[in-house]
Amino acid sequence: MPEHVQLTIILAVYNEAHVIENSVQHIVAEVLSRPEVTWELICVNDGSTDQTGAILNRLALENSKLRVLHHRRNFGQGRALRTAFDVCHGDFIVTLDADLSYSPQYIYRMVDTLQEKKAEIVLASPYTKGGKVRNVPFHRSFLSRVGNAYLARMSMYPIATSTCVVRAYQREVIDNITFTSDGMELLLKILMKASMMGYRVIEIPATLDWAVEKSSEVNTGRVSKMRIMRTIRLYLQSGWLQRPAYFLILFSFLLILPGLYMAFAIVLRYALLFSKYIPLGLFTAISDSLRELVLTYPQSIVFAVVFLTIGLQILAFTLILLQNKLSFDELYRLQELNFHKTQRELMLFIHQKRKEKD
Repeated sequence: MPEHVQLTIILAVYNEAHVIENSVQHIVAEVLSRPEVTWELICVNDGSTDQTGAILNRLALENSKLRVLHHRRNFGQGRALRTAFDVCHGDFIVTLDADLSYSPQYIYRMVDTLQEKKAEIVLASPYTKGGKVRNVPFHRSFLSRVGNAYLARMSMYPIATSTCVVRAYQREVIDNITFTSDGMELLLKILMKASMMGYRVIEIPATLDWAVEKSSEVNTGRVSKMRIMRTIRLYLQSGWLQRPAYFLILFSFLLILPGLYMAFAIVLRYALLFSKYIPLGLFTAISDSLRELVLTYPQSIVFAVVFLTIGLQILAFTLILLQNKLSFDELYRLQELNFHKTQRELMLFIHQKRKEKD
């Protein structure tokens, strides 16, 4: 890592009194392994009801590099991360989970990868090639794998793990994206907006290793920080937000294909009836064949017309939607860049005025 580079590590913490001191100690030990790095650790206590806040306050008194921020109540993981993003100073920003289900060794691995691969975001992924999962209950692991595979299919990035909080960001990403979500969906929306901004996102293989106590508590039903139904809803909703056209195109083809099949069958039956009546003359064959066809297969004709009409209309609407989305992505990118450019110019103006006043 180049000299004089600031590193920020962020923890969003909620009711982690039993592990938070140990987690902070392990993180500090890891960042100190490179004495040349200037760093800060920001812990956001998201309205914990146990002793988490008191423990963090004590640790902050013992280490000036640790900064503790408190929410008056539990707002959600996304709000906690946003609070830290607003006050961090790092050129590289690393977010971790409070119970260190991923080892702190990934801090420098991700930051090094940011520079080596010239990426803007690096994700620690247990589901990419070389990644591992340990001690995670089967139902949680299965839901996470299926959900992330679905999100990978729907997203603009071919990444295996979209929901992991263990990430590293270039400062530019934090400065140029506007964050609004309060819950864990923030992690997904960051990737969506990063796609609009043209940022490069890559993964490194990582090991997700739950503590035995955490795994046993989830298995016995005592702890459930990620409710199953809420998570499923989040996955489905996030996929829809990223590629609504995907669902609409799929639905349109579910109508068009059976409609085409029925239309083909109707044309084939009409041809058979036409050959039957052709000895009576051309116009007689056309009219009599059509009359018998309508009387014999009215339901097939109605369903074929309805399916094809609705399916083609949805397909046309989807193509217009895709065109509008491309325009929206471009406008969003320009708006974000202009907003932050204006913000920087304003800060420079204020700084210059203060300098002149002094």
